[in-house]
Amino acid sequence: MRKFLLISALTLAGLSTANSANSQSLSPTVGLPLNHPGILVDTALLNLVKARLDTQPWKDAFAQAKHSKWAAEDYKATPFAKVECGSGSTNPRVGCFEEMDDAAATYTQALLWSYTGNPQYAANVRSILLAWATTLTGGHQASNGPLQAAWTAALFTRGLEIVDEGYTGWLPDERAKVKKMLTEQHLPTIRQMFISGSLCHNKNWHATAIEAMANIGIVTDDRALFDEAIGRWHQLVPAYIYDEQNDNRPPNAPWCRLDDDRIKAHWHFPTHYVKGLSQETCRDLAHTSMGLAAIINVAETARLQGVDLYSKEQQRIVAALELHSAQMNGHIPQPLCEGPIRENISGTFEIAYNHYALRKGVNLPETQTFLAKKRPQVGAFHLRWETLTHGLTGSLQGNR
Repeated sequence: MRKFLLISALTLAGLSTANSANSQSLSPTVGLPLNHPGILVDTALLNLVKARLDTQPWKDAFAQAKHSKWAAEDYKATPFAKVECGSGSTNPRVGCFEEMDDAAATYTQALLWSYTGNPQYAANVRSILLAWATTLTGGHQASNGPLQAAWTAALFTRGLEIVDEGYTGWLPDERAKVKKMLTEQHLPTIRQMFISGSLCHNKNWHATAIEAMANIGIVTDDRALFDEAIGRWHQLVPAYIYDEQNDNRPPNAPWCRLDDDRIKAHWHFPTHYVKGLSQETCRDLAHTSMGLAAIINVAETARLQGVDLYSKEQQRIVAALELHSAQMNGHIPQPLCEGPIRENISGTFEIAYNHYALRKGVNLPETQTFLAKKRPQVGAFHLRWETLTHGLTGSLQGNR
């Protein structure tokens, strides 16, 4: 078993001593060892799904994963020494799509190994991770570099966490090389979002950064880094999901302070602030999916680590689920935004619905209707295979 390593966290701009203390008071397990596997799924959940792959909704979701390009048994990684991603992962575009595919394959094949027992899947996870760990030396560059680092770290860590101990094909020091890559080639660029350059970007960036930080903290047994991510989560959620208790405008995140004249533009010109509205709803629902999914993913991972984020922000998250599901169901009676709402919510909401509706019994009629039409969810970027891993499992797990 891995030993718990107590590593001091770096103090970053915007995370004050008071905020750190506040986040710790909200996380009663601060300082305790981390649970493994404990990123998004644990052994009990993996085994529960494994036993039900011939029933719905897992049957179709499993088939989609197994027949995806990321599940090929002869999958080969395409590593780069330096990843350069401009806006939209173009101009420059060096290794962006290749790293994203390899990160998705890492998570996909780790899940398939757990569900099928086929050792080739775990061998492929090892091969992909080592290919990048022994090649990537120049980190993530250009304007989309921080987001690229966060997207891929979120997935690399999920795959590594599943096969870290259960797979016996690792050679000495190989896992340490992968973890070193995550801490030296991904984490520094991810942290830039909170200290320079990306401070007032659309907040799906910061949500994904927080997810990646939490995951890296878990796979490296860096409790301080995990707790730092939890502190950031507490700061982000009120600045991303509106709650009607705020009379005039959403609050600022500590790393991005905007005056009243600028906040409406930052929220992409809503007609009014309504409970559950996200900072990116009026931008488009594709990016909203990314931000809400990352917030939910951190809450689910924290739950596996004994930290209840779900309850702390239940009002906001539940409102966001229902508002955006109602929009997708065609049940919004008046425009939310000055312009048209573009694109769709996709690939997400299964994990949060599973927790609130099925574990806790919260009534989520719009979300239930939306998901019933969209299963099985496939997803993209850091949104992957939510129906397969979590869809309707809460009804079988009970209130755990």
